Amino acid sequence: MKITNRANLPDALVRAVANDPYVGGGDVSVTTLIGPPQIHYLRHKYENDLEEDAIDRIWSLLGQAVHTILERAEQLGLTEKRLYMPVGKWNLSGQFDRLVFTPEGILQDYKVTSTWTSLGPKPEWEAQLNVLAHLCRHNGYDVSRLEIVAIYRDWSRAQAMRSPDYPQQMVRVVTIPVWTADVAHHYIEQRVDLHQQAILLEQVQPCSNEDRWYRGEEWAVTKAGRKSALRCLATYEEAKTWATENGHLKPDGTALAGISLVHRPGKNVRCESYCSVSRFCPQWAGLQNP
Repeated sequence: MKITNRANLPDALVRAVANDPYVGGGDVSVTTLIGPPQIHYLRHKYENDLEEDAIDRIWSLLGQAVHTILERAEQLGLTEKRLYMPVGKWNLSGQFDRLVFTPEGILQDYKVTSTWTSLGPKPEWEAQLNVLAHLCRHNGYDVSRLEIVAIYRDWSRAQAMRSPDYPQQMVRVVTIPVWTADVAHHYIEQRVDLHQQAILLEQVQPCSNEDRWYRGEEWAVTKAGRKSALRCLATYEEAKTWATENGHLKPDGTALAGISLVHRPGKNVRCESYCSVSRFCPQWAGLQNP
């Protein structure tokens, strides 16, 4: 992949991004396995044509810095170890952040992330840690507890003081549900089969709404001078009913001063802003030109 510098970042940052020390292994990594097979297929097919701007890798760069710092403090376990496990004709590999040698066998993953994830851990976090835990057990490491250590990059002390629902600290430990061995094994086999169909047979499964981070269309009841909507609902009729019942619309449907019902189209957030292969993707092309 070619690293560009359209944002004109300092050369040192660009070199740091380009000289990523990450080395994968096996036929498929845990991160790729839990991701959409279509993205894996397109990255494989267009490997020599891919570009990514250095500024889009800055958060990843900061995450790598956290992992480097962790190595200074290690006393109770292992950090940054890559493990392997055969799955059918493929070899699955994964690298964990930190495995703590205690009676509980705690597997930890450190995430430099946004405060919005405090509303609930991402589904892919649960899948990632449970697949890594299965890899650990296969390689003789006992794991019975899973944790995400979330470091909120956009945390605000002032916001924490204003709202009890906002993360009260910049760092939070989130316990992740542990799958049984059978559930983890079935999940891994199923995902490997999907990726093999894509890579080996070019039978590519389209990305789901969840894969595309789809945000459905909605109708927002807005008020002039207010940044956020008063309420967002799925349909115009629901928005109109809510606005009427709450005194923002008159019974005849006339809006009070400053009140509007605004249509917000659905968005495929990943495709629009975060997918490095979207320009090669026939599904994304079709969604833009239905």
